[in-house]
Amino acid sequence: MDRSSLKISEGGFPLYDDKQLRKVNALRMANSTVGVKDTSAPVLDAGQVGYLTAEEMNDIPCSCYHCTIYNKSAATCGYMGPNIPVKKFIWPKETTADVKPIEYWPVCGQADPGEPNTGEVRYRPFPYRDPDNLGFGWINAPKPGLEYSGANCGGGNNGDDCDYYLVDNGTKWDSATGWCRVMQKPVANGDVCGVWEDDDWVDWRKGVEIINNGR
Repeated sequence: MDRSSLKISEGGFPLYDDKQLRKVNALRMANSTVGVKDTSAPVLDAGQVGYLTAEEMNDIPCSCYHCTIYNKSAATCGYMGPNIPVKKFIWPKETTADVKPIEYWPVCGQADPGEPNTGEVRYRPFPYRDPDNLGFGWINAPKPGLEYSGANCGGGNNGDDCDYYLVDNGTKWDSATGWCRVMQKPVANGDVCGVWEDDDWVDWRKGVEIINNGR
C-alpha cells in the first residue's frame, strides 16, 4: 500500500479509500478465518463458555439493555458499580465522505437475559466485579436507532455475529445454524456465549473514555 496516497484526517488518522480497503479485508481474514477443525486450543463445552440459547434470550441479541443486572435509570451495571457508565454511544457523530456513524452497544460475557432493573439502583457488595474479568466492552450494531442489538452467534435479529461462527454457504446473518469453532459443534444463529469474538470490538476503557468526554 502506497502511504503517500492516503488522505489524513485531523489528528493524523489515515482514511482508507477503495484501494486500501483490500488491505483491511486481508487483515480481517487473517484474524478471523481458520479451518473448521482447530487443534491449537482445547474444545470447550457449553458450561465452560457460559452458553445462552436464543430461547433463553427471547430471541433478543445479548446486551446490557436486555440484562437483569443493568440499572436502567443510572446506566450502570450492578456487578461493576456506579463509576463505570454503561450505555450506547454513536461514533463518529456525523457522516462524512470517508466515514459513517456507528452505534455501539455495551455487552459482557456474564449477562443475565431479561428486563433491566427499573427500580432503585442495585449493586453487589463491594468489591465490585472487574470489567476485564466480565469481558465487558462495546460492539457495533448493524445500524443506529435499533430497538435492540448486541451479540449473538450468527448476527441474526439485528445482532453482531461472532468470528468463531462458520457457515458452509451463504451469509452468516441468514443462516439458521452454523459451526462453532470453540465448542466444535453446531449452534443456532441467535445463541451466544462468553467467548464471543469480533474484530469491531471497542475495549471498555476506550468506550468509557468516549462517553465521559461526550464524544
